[in-house]
Amino acid sequence: MKTFFPPAVSFLVFAVIVLLYSFIYPMHLGDMGKGNLHAFMACFYYCWPLYFLTALLTQGLITVPVWEAAAGWSIKEKDVAVIVLCLVCGVFAGGIAYIIWVRHSGYWHLAGLTFIMLMVQLAYWIINIFVLMLFGGKVKLKLKHEPKKVEPAE
Repeated sequence: MKTFFPPAVSFLVFAVIVLLYSFIYPMHLGDMGKGNLHAFMACFYYCWPLYFLTALLTQGLITVPVWEAAAGWSIKEKDVAVIVLCLVCGVFAGGIAYIIWVRHSGYWHLAGLTFIMLMVQLAYWIINIFVLMLFGGKVKLKLKHEPKKVEPAE
């Protein structure tokens, strides 16, 4: 459950976004590799099974063992883990952005791509951790609000 559902929920969110985007701006196989957000979404549109398999492997081999070990950590150690996660996401975002960046578009374009990739990764991890917290019982969602009973004044 902890290995499959968090990546599945995250991918479902991204899939809905990409699918809605594809109705407005149709995607074609030739759109990939152009070094922009549309190209990144087209790559997700066509390669999502490979990305999902990678997410499952990452979840099973890295995320779940770290998550279970973190149960006994102090708040300070958990904060350090979140900072390390953000730094790793930043490094990967920079790497992915550099790979799809077109040099003649300038360094501001590279910075923009890095920011977009970082936000995509952080959104994935926020959703993933939230779903893990739901499975761990640390977050309880109330769908109905029970009104408070007011006792009559004497």
